[in-house]
Amino acid sequence: MRINHPYGSKERLLEMFRKVGGLTINEEVLPENQRRMVIDDFIMFACNHLGLDPNDTNIEISHDSQEARDMRSFGKQTPNTGVIRVVFANRNLADALRTLAHELVHRKQQLDGRLYAGAGEDGSDIENEANAEAAVIMRKYGAANPIIFE
Repeated sequence: MRINHPYGSKERLLEMFRKVGGLTINEEVLPENQRRMVIDDFIMFACNHLGLDPNDTNIEISHDSQEARDMRSFGKQTPNTGVIRVVFANRNLADALRTLAHELVHRKQQLDGRLYAGAGEDGSDIENEANAEAAVIMRKYGAANPIIFE
């Protein structure tokens, strides 16, 4: 089956997505130390946006793709410990950062005393707020840091 792309061939479109300023930035090429710098910078940005103290956030990054299967999710915030765990393995950087932003919103909701039993259910006001606010964080951060769009 042939798919017509407005920017030319599928390969050309994919190549355009992989480049920003001539630098290839997919996760296989972006050096791990640069990737970690972007993640750390994003954490500071998102915490500032949400009014969280980054020193009071306990974020664990997983590189184990099996963990996502076991959790049936790419991220979680554990209310009784405040630990945020996000799986970055085999994921586009922007997608993984969006998950991190979502979980940081849940952390803020927890600190504000707004989490309740069932708050994480699909379509709940708490879950919808986390999705919407994560999108705002991503748009603002991505506008200033296009490197996240691998």
